Amino acid sequence: MSAAKIMKAGQFVDDKHVSMLRENYRENRWRANSERLGKPDSLSVWYSLDELKQFIQTAEAAGADGIRVYFGVYPSVFPENILLQDRQTIVFVGTQQKQSATGKTENKDLYISTPKGPEIMAFNYGLPCPPACVGPDRREIYKIDEPHLAAK
Repeated sequence: MSAAKIMKAGQFVDDKHVSMLRENYRENRWRANSERLGKPDSLSVWYSLDELKQFIQTAEAAGADGIRVYFGVYPSVFPENILLQDRQTIVFVGTQQKQSATGKTENKDLYISTPKGPEIMAFNYGLPCPPACVGPDRREIYKIDEPHLAAK
């Protein structure tokens, strides 16, 4: 499929748009999630440009022509990192545009062949905030302003 036919979505937005989305999320989803969990849920996930570029290059080499971002939640028992238990995250999945039998264009999750069988082309484990809310100068960059949601 030529690059000219690939579906496009998204656009650059300004600070006002970002602030509106963040404030709406905090009021309409995050507060209730955090109260239910009894600890602050994640508000953001950080990745370096280098690792995102590496994922994009690897996905592209495997045939991806897009990336889907899934919202997810780590399990309540997560021995790989107990600080992530129950917290939300995002996972990037390479996608490939396909035509269905009915002619509908779909962006399908991309699977690659591995010695163990088909495996999804995906990327996760960024730095979620909270709990990882520390900037390059080692200062906390996010303050929980609801005392009952302070980290337990």
